[in-house]
Amino acid sequence: MVHLQEAGYEPTASDISPREHLLCTPGGERAPDCADQGQVRWSLPLEGEYRLTGNLALHHLDTGALLRDAYSYSAFKAVDAGEGGVFYAENSLLRMVDADTGELLWTTDLRENPGLDFLHSGLWSLHADDDRIVLRFEDGFVQVDAEDGSVSSVAPRAECSADLMAIHGNEVVLERCGGDEGSYLALDLSTGRVLREFREADPEEVAGDLLRTGSSWVRVSDVEGGPATAVETDDYLGPAGLGTIGLNRIGDIAVALACAPDGLGPLRSEPHAPGVACLEPRLYAVTTG
Repeated sequence: MVHLQEAGYEPTASDISPREHLLCTPGGERAPDCADQGQVRWSLPLEGEYRLTGNLALHHLDTGALLRDAYSYSAFKAVDAGEGGVFYAENSLLRMVDADTGELLWTTDLRENPGLDFLHSGLWSLHADDDRIVLRFEDGFVQVDAEDGSVSSVAPRAECSADLMAIHGNEVVLERCGGDEGSYLALDLSTGRVLREFREADPEEVAGDLLRTGSSWVRVSDVEGGPATAVETDDYLGPAGLGTIGLNRIGDIAVALACAPDGLGPLRSEPHAPGVACLEPRLYAVTTG
């Protein structure tokens, strides 16, 4: 990892360095400061084989989650879901976290479902409401219950379908591929069966019921003095990390993923995996206001 050495990397602790699960519970030892602007609201240590590649991008070998470039966060995604929850997905590995306190509510690994044969195609987007989350993979859809993470339906993607436009109950509406503007497919989320094809003069009406998505921008900036980066809040920089990915702004928090800046393994290449080991990966939230 010559890039890290050239950038002056030195292992330096930050507020996401503690190995324990940091919570922000009313009356807890971190309250009420954890709810102040610019403070780490909560920090959840993650498990698995995470790697920091040569371009300082995080890669999770266990799920295939990969930051492909500066503008495509691939399988690392988060969305507000359920009642006050943060739903976080790393391709096939799913977690629900309480947005206010950071309590881990449940974890689901989609690889444990034998009928899911399209996980390798990559996670494109998340769509959620108080009751469910719909995960759109390149080659199919998975619907999970927001309360416990159980899989409620699986559907392959229809041929010649493009952007997801709307979700109405158990029906998803997709644009047809091939540049046929205003032409749509409606699919059954339980089976993947095409229910109908239709045209719509006003695409905004079709998209009116699209569920919440992980689309709120979280800016990430360099930390002066080295290769570390941090999420920006309105007037503050969050904690320093390596390979920081800003995931989503949810309520009064910015949710992010990073390797703790003092959490790298030996700075040498290994034949079986890219980059160097991130021994201390963190999913965390910073209070924005």
